[in-house]
Amino acid sequence: MNVNNTVTRYRFSLVSVVVITCFNLPIAVAKGELDSHKSPLNLELTDSFMLQGDTYSPLRVAHQDASPPEVDKFTEIQVAANEKAAESNISQDDIKKYEEVGKAAKRDRVETAANKDKTGNDPRVFSNKWMPYYRSTELKNGLKQQDLTAFGTMRFSDRVGMFYEIPLAQYRDFSDVPGQAPGTDAIGMGDIDLKFLWRPEATDWTFGEGGKKSGSWLFGTDFVLPTATDEALSGDALLFAPIVGAVWDMPFYGFIAMLNIYYVDVYKEAGTPDTSRYVGRWFYMQPLSKPGPWYGGLYLMPEFQPIYDFETDDASSWLGLEFGKMFAPGRIGYIKPAWGLDNSESTDRDFTFEAGFRWFF
Repeated sequence: MNVNNTVTRYRFSLVSVVVITCFNLPIAVAKGELDSHKSPLNLELTDSFMLQGDTYSPLRVAHQDASPPEVDKFTEIQVAANEKAAESNISQDDIKKYEEVGKAAKRDRVETAANKDKTGNDPRVFSNKWMPYYRSTELKNGLKQQDLTAFGTMRFSDRVGMFYEIPLAQYRDFSDVPGQAPGTDAIGMGDIDLKFLWRPEATDWTFGEGGKKSGSWLFGTDFVLPTATDEALSGDALLFAPIVGAVWDMPFYGFIAMLNIYYVDVYKEAGTPDTSRYVGRWFYMQPLSKPGPWYGGLYLMPEFQPIYDFETDDASSWLGLEFGKMFAPGRIGYIKPAWGLDNSESTDRDFTFEAGFRWFF
């Protein structure tokens, strides 16, 4: 009699262990308390939390023998355990806090860049900016060109950055060019321009009373890539240019920037003329009113471009006047009419008009 009771208790205990294991093992896996891949039974959990593995596994047999209510209860317990684990790891409050921290960091980044470079024109300040523009140009030979360009800057560090110009849509009308038939035109994407600038710390300097004003030397490279989709829009050459420039502060929060660029062709299509050309880009930015009121944040920035072509021995120049307004920190709009000066070549610019905006991000 005592032996039978002992056997009965043993069987009851064994069945209890099997049943409890069937219910608790998947929950432990779902909670991360047991690695399913290291389990002696080599079990796997699917998205529906159904047990799979060895066909002869006692747990699989127990699951298959269970009645429908027990299966439903089994699945319900597993789903509840999974949801509880997910809630314990990342809550909605944590997600909202993370989003707020990200937004605050972005605002701080934009405000810092805007304080250093209020109009988005200072080449010493490397920040992420989106600066698309529309430009209309007429050459002395009568060619008319319109461009819609994706222009912007990418910050690699406080002292290194990239400037990119991608003519997304370019249209040239050759109707008024001598020797061209009326209605001759071309439309497509133009050549891409990539500039890389570096401001070495060793070449920074200060001047003025108490050293309150500063200046910097800039060094870099310029690449013009022959990416135009139409031959009539392309220079048919890969151009490379070293860049040497200097920027220094002026009174009343202005600055002068002088970038000097010398272009040569690295690769060109057969029949394409050689390139050996100097281009200067000299700016003077002067704020006209303090930011704040509706009439505030105005500035004027003349740009003078001296150009010399060593292949044709031709010199030309160009003067643009940029009028802009800062609508908010890191939000600037501008217009820029420009005129060719003392030009002798038919391909020199006669008149240009540009309009765009700058958006720090």
